[in-house]
Amino acid sequence: MGIAASTIWLGLAAPAIAAQATEGAAPSLLPITATATTPDLRDAAPRAGQDLPQLTGEPEVSEDIAPSAPVTAPESAAAETSAAEQARLKLTVGIRARLDVRFDDARPSGDPYTSTHLSFDTLILTLNYDSPTLFGAAEYRFYGGNFIYSRANGYDGYPGEVSFPSFAYAGVKLTPQDKVTVGFQSVPFDERYWGSSWYNTLGFVYGLEEVYNVGISASHSDGPLDLTAGYFPTTGPAGFGISRDSARYSVNIVRADPYVPDATDNSERDMFVGRIRYRLATSEEGALTLAGSAWASRVRNYDTDRNGSRRAYAISLRDTRRPLQLRLLAARQAINPRNPGRDDLIAVGDYDSSYNIGARSTMLFGEVSRSIDTRAFPFTVNLYGSYTHMLKDDAGFADTQRINLGAYWNDKASQRIKIWSEFLIGRNDPYVGTGQFVSGAAQGGDDRWKTSLLIMAGYFF
Repeated sequence: MGIAASTIWLGLAAPAIAAQATEGAAPSLLPITATATTPDLRDAAPRAGQDLPQLTGEPEVSEDIAPSAPVTAPESAAAETSAAEQARLKLTVGIRARLDVRFDDARPSGDPYTSTHLSFDTLILTLNYDSPTLFGAAEYRFYGGNFIYSRANGYDGYPGEVSFPSFAYAGVKLTPQDKVTVGFQSVPFDERYWGSSWYNTLGFVYGLEEVYNVGISASHSDGPLDLTAGYFPTTGPAGFGISRDSARYSVNIVRADPYVPDATDNSERDMFVGRIRYRLATSEEGALTLAGSAWASRVRNYDTDRNGSRRAYAISLRDTRRPLQLRLLAARQAINPRNPGRDDLIAVGDYDSSYNIGARSTMLFGEVSRSIDTRAFPFTVNLYGSYTHMLKDDAGFADTQRINLGAYWNDKASQRIKIWSEFLIGRNDPYVGTGQFVSGAAQGGDDRWKTSLLIMAGYFF
């Protein structure tokens, strides 16, 4: 599909525009500017309905919550004026549309067919603040009015029917090497984004990748070493939708909806998460970085009134020194949900829908990517391919696998038009193929390879 004209997306998304109050008023001396987001931007997409593949992605902020800047004490009125001029409050509005081609869809009768859907996707409001000493960001998203949030899935079918916050945090730069962040923020479990894909990896499906929770974190950088740790007493808040507990951006342990088999009733609390990164080698082009992470928390079951636990670990290696960039990651997760019945699965949810995952599993992930010299072509292009394998501990649980071949396009002139095109091949993958959503990440679906194509395009201003 040729998706380039921003007027297409504005036309599709106009019904979705809604007002959202931001937290805290900015001083009048701060300039407010509408800006495009970072070139490596990826975004989330809606999912709803127990047989609809989920789609995900990233917010419009960089891996580091705010750029580090030296902290200087103004010694004169001129210095104070200079500090004020460095402060920036940036508002970004993103409007997206999507084309889905599902090669393994099924009619109500069960007959297989290929379905094609062109629809509005999302309206995104993002506010970023940065100064030499303080930083912060907040984001709210509006979904609805497309084939995923349809009347057939219990919705009224209007844009904005489903909405929720992505994050909302503030922080202080104590020194050029140290900062503290408070609020609804990214959990430091490996990198925020594990690969290049708009869909993220299977780590997102299992609630490990790109998770945002409420708490406090601190980070310290010292040459090649970077340390980050945080305490998160609770998960992020649910927004507006028709699900019981799943109108949220990132995947959290939730109180399952009635359609989920063996529905569990849990929440996660008292999360301690830490990450250590070390640059093994550097060059003008990039770095070879090794990272290790750990996650420990309490999992409360409301049926048994007992506390279980979650333990997760990850180790990764990223090489960005060459045109062909490499990424390897292994992650281990073990959840003890203390359910009244079976303890080999637990319900998680996001984007106003919930589903089961296996409670104990190990993930292996690898990706290669490369930026292409497009010369006079008006878009930059980054190509990537990845493979993820989720090995499940419990007997009778079929492994989940995904192959992702994609390209990210960004216009050179303004960097406001962004296009993702991805071809997915999945097996027992909730995101790919009919009939995999509720149990694909747990016992498995039909254990067959299935395919889909997504083209997501947006205009950000």
